[in-house]
Amino acid sequence: CLNAGVSPSRKAEVPARTRDGFEETVGVNHIGHFLLASLLEPVLTRSEGTVVVTASGVHDPDAPGGTVQGDPATGATLGDLSGLGAVDGGGAVMVDGATAYCG
Repeated sequence: CLNAGVSPSRKAEVPARTRDGFEETVGVNHIGHFLLASLLEPVLTRSEGTVVVTASGVHDPDAPGGTVQGDPATGATLGDLSGLGAVDGGGAVMVDGATAYCG
């Protein structure tokens, strides 16, 4: 079951990063789950196993759990993923391409 995850601190002024330079929430909650499922795929195929992916209301940008302090403009979204290509230097800070961190 792919359900474990982390949430950024609202007190942080800069995003935490993985060793590979991804914003920590995306690295752990998305890329990490994808990697784990990919590594398990050969075993699951041989044994006819199943991967279960769970989610909650926090993933719904229109639900109160998907916003930062109830602000509708901060709904849970990965945007257009344009920030994935710019993890170093003066480029994007967040996976959605944002150049400012709103922890």
